[in-house]
Amino acid sequence: MASKGTPLPLHDTLRDLALLRASSVDLSGLIADDPTSSQAPREVEGVEESAIQSYAFVREVRTALRIHNSGEAQKQATRIETVQVELVDVLRSLSD
Repeated sequence: MASKGTPLPLHDTLRDLALLRASSVDLSGLIADDPTSSQAPREVEGVEESAIQSYAFVREVRTALRIHNSGEAQKQATRIETVQVELVDVLRSLSD
């Protein structure tokens, strides 16, 4: 049996129920009657696809942050600027 935690405060629960009743929300409409309906697999696929995209995004962001925090991007930027300066010098010497 699950351990008995602290129950929801009665005042807050009653307030929430009153708000639901006042807003005329039909809670039965939020629950699918037939869990094996044709819409359920499409919704599950959509949720799974969204989760996959979310995980891919998080993985890319973590990689970008790791690169940024390592200072590797700044090192490469400095290297590129050095090469650009050298190329400008080469072009000037060729044009003279």
